[in-house]
Amino acid sequence: MFFANLLIPNTHHNLGLLGSLISFFLTCPGARLLPFSLPMPNTLPSPAEQPNILPSERPAWLNARTLIPVILVLGVGIALVLLQTSKSEKAREESNRLLTSKADPETWAKLIRDYPGQPATAIALLESAAEATEKKDPRKAASLYSQFCRDYPKHPLQSAARLAQANSLAAAGDRGVAQTLYLSIITERPANPFRAGAAVGLATVQLAENRPEAARQVLNDILAENTGSAFLPDARALLEKLPPPPTSGSAAPLPVTPPAPAPAPTKAPSQPAK
Repeated sequence: MFFANLLIPNTHHNLGLLGSLISFFLTCPGARLLPFSLPMPNTLPSPAEQPNILPSERPAWLNARTLIPVILVLGVGIALVLLQTSKSEKAREESNRLLTSKADPETWAKLIRDYPGQPATAIALLESAAEATEKKDPRKAASLYSQFCRDYPKHPLQSAARLAQANSLAAAGDRGVAQTLYLSIITERPANPFRAGAAVGLATVQLAENRPEAARQVLNDILAENTGSAFLPDARALLEKLPPPPTSGSAAPLPVTPPAPAPAPTKAPSQPAK
C-alpha cells in the first residue's frame, strides 16, 4: 500500500512520502550497500611508499691492513720502472757516444760486450761481421750475424743480415744449415725482399753438390716471379752457366758394330797337264 500510493501522480501527499523515502535511504548506515547507491569518492590520501634503503657497508678489503701493503708494492714497482728507464737512457747515451768517438774493432767489441741491446751495438755487430768476412773468417761472421738476428728481430736490416748469415754458413762449409736458412728466406710470408739473393745462394750450394737440375728449378722459379730484385742478373748469369738439361727423348741408340769383311775366295788347285 505504501508503494502503491507512490504511483498516484500530482498529489502533495505522495511528494512528501517520496522525500521521506529518499532521506531515509541517504541517512541509513547501510545505504551505501544498496545496488543503486552512488559511489562515494575516497577523500583520504594514501601515504606514499618510502624506499627501503639499506645502510651502506664498507668492503672487507677497504682497511689499512690491506691497503698499505698494496700501496707499498705499487710504489716499489713504479720506482723500479723509473730506475730501469733511467739506466737504459744512460746506457744508450754512453753507447752512442762511444760509437761516434772511435769506430774500430776494439770499440765494436766493447759495445757488443758491455752494451747489449743498444742501437749502437747493432751497428757494431754488423761492422764486426763485415770485417770477419773480409778477413776470410766466415764462421765468425755467421756467428755475429746470428747474434744480430737474435737480439734485433725488428731491426730494418734483419732480412739482409739473415741472407749474409746464410752466405757465411755456405762459405764455412755448413751447407746443410745454409740451405735450410736459404729455403726459410725464400718461402717466408710476407715475401722477404732478399728471396732472390737467397735463391742464388741456394742454387750455388746445389751446384757445389752436383745437383744442377735442382739449381735450375730454383733459378727458373725466382726469374718467373720477376721481383725486380738486384739479384736477378746474378740469377740469369748462373742459369746460363748450367749444363744443358738432358733430353726427354728415348735413350741414345746403341753403337752398331760394322760387319766383318767377307773372306777372300780361294782358288782351286790347278790340275797338272797330262
